[in-house]
Amino acid sequence: MKAKLQIIFLTVCNLLWTIPIAAQPTLEFSQLPTEIRNRAIEVRKSCSELFPEMEFNDMQGIQVLDLKGDGSRDIVVDNEGLCGRHISGANCSNRSCDLAIYKEGPKGQWRKIFDEQAYDRYLAIDWMRTPPRLQLMVVSIGKNDARCHPKRSYSTEPSCNLIVTYRNNNCEGRRRI
Repeated sequence: MKAKLQIIFLTVCNLLWTIPIAAQPTLEFSQLPTEIRNRAIEVRKSCSELFPEMEFNDMQGIQVLDLKGDGSRDIVVDNEGLCGRHISGANCSNRSCDLAIYKEGPKGQWRKIFDEQAYDRYLAIDWMRTPPRLQLMVVSIGKNDARCHPKRSYSTEPSCNLIVTYRNNNCEGRRRI
């Protein structure tokens, strides 16, 4: 029963990640920080080299939302989403894909506050707020990461899961599930 509830929760979170919302704070690709634009262009170029027929929407794999509820336009960049799927050797490794979060500061400056190689990721976003607000993330990280529980055997699993929340101006991922 517990496994079924986890699967349902993770499926719902995954669906919420993909739903486009008109009330989302708007930023055009050209308005994104140079670091993010360059990252998206480089990752998509790698994917296109392996699959020349791929087409991209400028903002695919890039979510603009509010982490703190202060009206800021914070940015989540998911390498898997940048190309629309996991492509080993292009946008991802053979097991994981990079996931980064940038917090907007004063005068439209952004600071990277989260950067992980995630085996999987599920974002719970409150779409009823304007701008949408991140509630939490469940991020699967490598079993050898120090944040994975050292006494648990992960011999059949390549990862453990963290619940990541935004607090004290940082993403904190210390709780294991």
